[in-house]
Amino acid sequence: MVFMKSRSEFRFTAGRLSLDLAATLRRRPSERIDVLAPEGASARWLRDAGLVSDLLTLSPQQEVEIIALREAIWIVADTALHGDSLPRDAVMLLNTNACYPLAVPQLDAVTGAIRFIADNPFRTALASIARDAIELIGGPQRGQIKACEQPDCRMLFLDTSQSSRRRWCSMDRCGSRAKGAAFRSRHRPEPSGEELGGHGHGGEKQGA
Repeated sequence: MVFMKSRSEFRFTAGRLSLDLAATLRRRPSERIDVLAPEGASARWLRDAGLVSDLLTLSPQQEVEIIALREAIWIVADTALHGDSLPRDAVMLLNTNACYPLAVPQLDAVTGAIRFIADNPFRTALASIARDAIELIGGPQRGQIKACEQPDCRMLFLDTSQSSRRRWCSMDRCGSRAKGAAFRSRHRPEPSGEELGGHGHGGEKQGA
């Protein structure tokens, strides 16, 4: 498994918060890339996702919990994509995390800005992610979940295109790679006549 260290590696392009978390383990069918593996990456992801205002210091157990939630989301969403029965253990983990209270909005009298207050920011963040996953899987957008068609990617995303024909997680990445491969395939040189003739003569000799 490859570990990524750059914050620029965080991508929020899956169309739903819960799928964005699931996508932090990239290229699941091939050489996996875990963008949450570097030290502090999980806390930075929570901050960059807008779930917490300040960078949290997570305990090893909390690191384990966010990874467990990530994998539960992936398993449930991927199962839903294929129309199979949802795995009970993964569903239970989503339901458990969704039980924690969400942040409370508070209006600042001076600035007029909204601040969100949470007694336990980490639990609140996980609850927000789990509730998003539950609403997605149990709601009308369930049928819009797709997997990137690039064989070594298979990232899950929400297809909100008007045509409902989105094929890749990103046109800039997997879409570009797929089109490049298709172009090279179309322009691959054909075998020469001499090569074809050689094979044919060989076949005639063997059949004689």
